[in-house]
Amino acid sequence: MSLYTSINPYTGLTLKSFPDRSDEEILQHLLKAKEAQQTWKTLSFHERSKPVLKLAELIREQADSLALLATHEMGKPVKEAMAEVLKCISSCIYYAGNAEQILKPISSISDNHKRVEIHHEPMGVILGIFPWNFPYWQIIRSAIPAVMAGNAMLIKPAPNTPQSAMALQHLFYEAGFPIDLLQTVLASNEQVTMLIRHKYIAACTLTGSEQAGASIASQAALQIKKSVLELGGSDPFIVMHDADLHQAAETAITARFQNNGQSCIASKRFILHQDIAAKFLELFIARISKLKLGDPTDESVQIGPLARRDLLYKLKEQVDESVIAGAKIIYQHPAEPVKGYFFPPTVLTEIPSHAPAYKEELFGPVVSAFTFTDETEAVRIANDTTFGLGATVWTSDLATGKRMAEALECGQVFINGLVKSNAHFPFGGVKRSGFGRELGEWGLKEFCSVKTIWQ
Repeated sequence: MSLYTSINPYTGLTLKSFPDRSDEEILQHLLKAKEAQQTWKTLSFHERSKPVLKLAELIREQADSLALLATHEMGKPVKEAMAEVLKCISSCIYYAGNAEQILKPISSISDNHKRVEIHHEPMGVILGIFPWNFPYWQIIRSAIPAVMAGNAMLIKPAPNTPQSAMALQHLFYEAGFPIDLLQTVLASNEQVTMLIRHKYIAACTLTGSEQAGASIASQAALQIKKSVLELGGSDPFIVMHDADLHQAAETAITARFQNNGQSCIASKRFILHQDIAAKFLELFIARISKLKLGDPTDESVQIGPLARRDLLYKLKEQVDESVIAGAKIIYQHPAEPVKGYFFPPTVLTEIPSHAPAYKEELFGPVVSAFTFTDETEAVRIANDTTFGLGATVWTSDLATGKRMAEALECGQVFINGLVKSNAHFPFGGVKRSGFGRELGEWGLKEFCSVKTIWQ
């Protein structure tokens, strides 16, 4: 079987397979991207924005087919797939309208009265390595700021979602981007290494596992090249004693079970004040029990299959090992779809610190619940992880929420809200959740070189 093969995780049927590419073919992609970037970088921001805005129009027009394709390739419920597709539009509009202002030269006067200008210049060709769980949004949120800054990008998709990447590639062409500026490369791991070593790759960005991130970051470092990493997460969902439990429990459904539980920023550890833990879990489980599992193309379905068979096996192994270690399953959804890579929504409690459910990221519909007695203990449990992507604090006291937000070790904290990314604001993590930032002006500047000009 070819490395790049789409397999429908609900039916188990192979949808399409793409032939492996030779090293020469991969290098030709790079050489053409470098040539296209040399012209593209000379264009004004207004000229660069034209295909970006056209792309937004095309995504809106073809949203139905794009959403369905993602659902077929990786099992995302079709309503959630539609939300992902439409979210891509926001990034296009934001960067098309704001890149020029953000990247305009900054003028200053030095202490010896010299005029100084600080410029942000494009780096060149960026290698983007992307996952399967958000096959459109992850590409758009990196590629659009990269090209608005004057760069080109080689897009390496996940092996199980090549069709989604190819569909986006077609829209790039249709929108009017230079044909070689944004290219999908179906590269193997060895060919990725070859690209990173090539002088024409200026920098790398990766969204994926911490293992993949460590590999890419180390390879880039050996070549003295920049990398930006958005890796795994084990986000805490902290519920204080004074929280609105009904609102928190309702939000928790999306927070944990979005994308069938396969999201880096999904809340995975529910850290509950001992006075309200039982009540919150009662409300939460009551809502979990109403979730509908099944065919993800059915708009009434809320939980589809995991994206691949191996991911199902890994999650099952993590839960089984956690139970052996002492964790308790207090709820497991009774639905058993007749086909597909399904794992039932599950709630674990009494989790010891050596169990996988405590120390690892569980990428699927599994809730890990903990209790605490005071604010200090809540923060300690929340920070007792190698990850640091996002966090949620639920409390009626805003001062408490802000105080805890400042103490939490992560890239973003939402008080009484759902952790999510937004085109206008920086997104990324700390510790083993990665480094660098995407989105907002920070994401636009990540792949720019800063030049100081003295006059």
